[in-house]
Amino acid sequence: MNNFDKVYFKSKVVGKLSSSNLSELKSTLQNIESGKNKLRLKITSATKTLQAAESQLNWVNWFPIKLLFKEKISHKKQTILNLEGDINTLKSEYEKHQLGLDISLTDRLESAFGSLDDKFSEIMSTKKVWDVTTSQRTDRVVERTTANSRIERQSVALKRADNSKILCDYKALHFENANGGDLNLFPQFMFIEHNSDFALIDILDIDIHYTLVSFIESENVPSDTEIVDHTWAKANKNGDRDKRFADNYQIPVVQYGELHFTSKSGINEVYMFSNPEPAFAFKNTFDEYKQVLLKS
Repeated sequence: MNNFDKVYFKSKVVGKLSSSNLSELKSTLQNIESGKNKLRLKITSATKTLQAAESQLNWVNWFPIKLLFKEKISHKKQTILNLEGDINTLKSEYEKHQLGLDISLTDRLESAFGSLDDKFSEIMSTKKVWDVTTSQRTDRVVERTTANSRIERQSVALKRADNSKILCDYKALHFENANGGDLNLFPQFMFIEHNSDFALIDILDIDIHYTLVSFIESENVPSDTEIVDHTWAKANKNGDRDKRFADNYQIPVVQYGELHFTSKSGINEVYMFSNPEPAFAFKNTFDEYKQVLLKS
């Protein structure tokens, strides 16, 4: 790799991300999901059979000819009742195929997760959040720029979310991911799902690194962002305006906060926030939460 190669911020394939101490939980979850898929197929098949039986009944029940098919009509009605009963039973079994986690938190740990949840509310209120997917060092002389690097990013959303596979009393702190499975932080693990596979990563295996970055913003500056300087679209090496470009114009330099999620198993995701202070507070509270979790 040379100094100008593009660096990708993308986690490893989901199947390789899980923590070893959560393998049994993942296996249980996989078995439940397999059972759900089988039940889903049975429900679909039974529903098609029911629809066919109802269609046949409607035909033989037509007034001019229904007197000729009394026995057949009675049989069809009983078949339909049996199918409806079978479908209701299958649906009831399907609803039971959920992983209900009895997540028991000590008072101290619950309080610590509440603090983390409060800080998540603050970064949720940030005007703009981006998933940074690549970074590449610039040749400042050739490109006539004062920027040290050029990034690719995509606007994403944060929210609290339920999960169809995991039932518990806590909503996940959900980070949308532009180039992979979304990150879902539960009190004791992170859940990531992508391409029909999923991972469970112990919170203690996850690190969050914070960086305050100066960024040359060529798009609209969010209202909660501080402009700290200006530069030129085309600049000399010393930062002065390159007068060879008649339509040269100034661009604001702003300060953003970045959170870099990593793990030894291969999590590698970077998020950029238009207001750096809530991002910094979230990182610190996450570190504090890990310490409480470690002692619980």
